[in-house]
Amino acid sequence: MEKNQLSKPLYDLDTALLEKDLAVVQKESFGRFIRRRIPLFMDGYRYATYAVSKRWEIDVCFFEAGHEQVKPCYMSNTLNARGAEVWLKKMHENPLFAQTLIEELKQIVVAAKTLAQSIPQRDLSVEETEQCLMNHLNWWIDFFEVGFLWFGVENMKVVFDHEIETAWGGSLDELKSFFENVYRPMALPLSSVEQRDMLALSTRTGEEFESELIAHCEKYKHLSLHNPDDEYFDLAYYRERAALLQDPVEYQKQKDLLESADAEIVEATELLKNSKLSDSLKERVEFVRWFMYLRTESIDHMMLVNSALKSVLNSLVEKLDLSNEAVLHMTYEEIIRGLHDQQIDRERIMERLNHGYAYLIAPNASYLVTGKDVDALDALVIPKKVEDKITELKGQIAFKGKVTGIARVILDRRDSKELLEGEILVTTMTSPEFVPAMKLSAGIITNEGGILCHAAIMSRELRKPCIIGTKIGTDAIKTGQMITLDADTGMITLE
Repeated sequence: MEKNQLSKPLYDLDTALLEKDLAVVQKESFGRFIRRRIPLFMDGYRYATYAVSKRWEIDVCFFEAGHEQVKPCYMSNTLNARGAEVWLKKMHENPLFAQTLIEELKQIVVAAKTLAQSIPQRDLSVEETEQCLMNHLNWWIDFFEVGFLWFGVENMKVVFDHEIETAWGGSLDELKSFFENVYRPMALPLSSVEQRDMLALSTRTGEEFESELIAHCEKYKHLSLHNPDDEYFDLAYYRERAALLQDPVEYQKQKDLLESADAEIVEATELLKNSKLSDSLKERVEFVRWFMYLRTESIDHMMLVNSALKSVLNSLVEKLDLSNEAVLHMTYEEIIRGLHDQQIDRERIMERLNHGYAYLIAPNASYLVTGKDVDALDALVIPKKVEDKITELKGQIAFKGKVTGIARVILDRRDSKELLEGEILVTTMTSPEFVPAMKLSAGIITNEGGILCHAAIMSRELRKPCIIGTKIGTDAIKTGQMITLDADTGMITLE
């Protein structure tokens, strides 16, 4: 069966199936995060969730609703624990499972490059457009068949650490040092390589600088593309970063930081190699380290795919006579029907674009609604609670340190330039676009993430105090508010 046939039909709000799904969904505990989402990719998640259910026997509940482009999204809180349980069981049953899973994710990265290269950057015929779209959907399913579960590696790490504690033969101080230093990425993801290339570029002058700047922009400009209609990083962006690094003090500061981070990866490898842990425990630590690298690396290459998809999007705009934004508010099925001159509900598509939508992916069926049904479905899935005033938040320590300063809450990554030097960055999660802001910040707070996430990795590279996984940081903290970020204790105090 073709992967793009895995999904079940979409439904409106008025269906008998919804009552059955709500009985399951309302028992779920949901993790909340905030994203600029587009229905087309949400529709891709729908296909991927059925692939996850088929392969891993895990149901995924995924929901988003709102009237703005940046909207709250919700996913099963139990997914990480269930994913960890399944993968741990398979690791016990098959000693080769961990390595096989790592190789699968490596191949997904390779497949992203192959897919990007296969999409012609020109006007596409109807047949080419449809084929490229289906190739993308199948790659997307392959990606999230693993990606939906990979945050469960955080839970697996807890199990591994307990096994290491039990088997440890040295002192408690040595064990603490081992845990603090061994968990580093197995290699540098593309976005980290870019920073090192930028440092080298900043030392060039004259024509050599200009030619290398253009080449650098061409190689890495796609790292801004979370969606295919996002804008590339441009020459001005890279020129500005290079100019900052041409200051000798700033250059040396960044050079020292990156060299220290590089050395930590080498030291982590040596630390694990020289430890007296069994081979099986060493393999477990390496499994975590591979995911620290491959999660970021695969997202970096997803953005490469989004770059290639620009030509598909342009072709769809022309053939369907709709704007970029309207096309991205369609489902895969609607687009294919439109390409074959079948009737599409333009009024409903424009309603989603202009007035918002709600999309529920549930075990039995999925629902995409607009109009008055957006708030109705939202109220059914996520009952609203009255929150007390929050004066303290707790999260996970990513990099130690303590700082007091003014908060800057940034929900849309495209607004990251608003952060002023010395402010504390508060966001849902970070990505490569946030790196310049992270460098300027006094500290970093995120709603999401664990020790493997981008914010955790970058805060260690930049030596910025960082607390991750606060869940509600962007809701509780307001821009301009004075806060204390204590990453020695994992506490944030709001004044």
